[in-house]
Amino acid sequence: MGKRGFGSEERLFKKVYGCLAGVAVGDAMGMPSAGYTPEMIRERFGVIRDLLDAPADHPFHAGLRRGHVTDDTELTMIVVRMILEDGRVTPQGMARRILRWATDGRLLETGLLGPSTSRAIRMLMAGEDPLKTGRHGTTNGAAMKISPIGIIDTGNLEKLVDDVENVCLPTHGTSVAISAASAVAGAIAEALTPEPTILTVLETAKACADIGKKRGRPVAYPSIGRRIELAVDLIKGAGSPSEAAEVLYDYMGADVSCASSVPTAFGLFAASGGDPMTTIISTVNMGGDTDTIGAIAGGIAGAYRGIEAFPRAIVSRVEEESRLELDEVTGQLLGFVGK
Repeated sequence: MGKRGFGSEERLFKKVYGCLAGVAVGDAMGMPSAGYTPEMIRERFGVIRDLLDAPADHPFHAGLRRGHVTDDTELTMIVVRMILEDGRVTPQGMARRILRWATDGRLLETGLLGPSTSRAIRMLMAGEDPLKTGRHGTTNGAAMKISPIGIIDTGNLEKLVDDVENVCLPTHGTSVAISAASAVAGAIAEALTPEPTILTVLETAKACADIGKKRGRPVAYPSIGRRIELAVDLIKGAGSPSEAAEVLYDYMGADVSCASSVPTAFGLFAASGGDPMTTIISTVNMGGDTDTIGAIAGGIAGAYRGIEAFPRAIVSRVEEESRLELDEVTGQLLGFVGK
């Protein structure tokens, strides 16, 4: 046996690499269509099946070339660096790195940051406590960066949610955001096991969502676990993943709220049978917050099927354009799995 009963070391490496690649590829493929309606996507791109440059008039990503990731992947890698450099997950470690990332890149002067993250960064700049700066965050900015916690915390859902909460507090310290991020991390932890099924991934996600909703500042939002169930019910009559995406867009939503976009990501994962590229392609053509939902759903599906489910050329382009060394990072993260 390999790491903590997760099969061979090689198998786990492929799944962890697939998870990180899923985040980056989903983000990069969704980057050109982010913020557009389904009709605008069809008019501008037809059907997106590959990496594309952002349109010159894109409201957020103008000038980004095909394969370029956004804050979804960049913040995911910040969580990775905290794990590798500190050996533990803390709100202070997260806040320090987010603040440096935002100030070095002068990101508050751009339109690249989500509303919860930008508000929290301004509060951190003012010297406020990172345990409290995320008390207004209810968007999907926590769920989009949480995959490394799902990778390292396996077999102990309480510890997993503890680490999720620590990542979330500086920017997304509300019950709904922590619940949504816990669902994503739990799904990834289950997907990394040797013989997961779509059902076990969804059930673990819901269990973690229910633990996570008891953390952070309570806010009056719907249950993430119940909305995951609803998303899966909604797509049962769909004839294809693209039809499922239309249904989810109309009935669940694809905006930045974690209460809509995270359940939608799970619905797309289920509708696509866990295949990463099918999941991502249905996401990026759906409309709405396509880069973030692509990163979330792509990370779950990538952990489920592994790196071999991705076209090598697409992964290589994203790694080269965005200066990512995901295979090297994967090898480093393996030392923290299950600890």
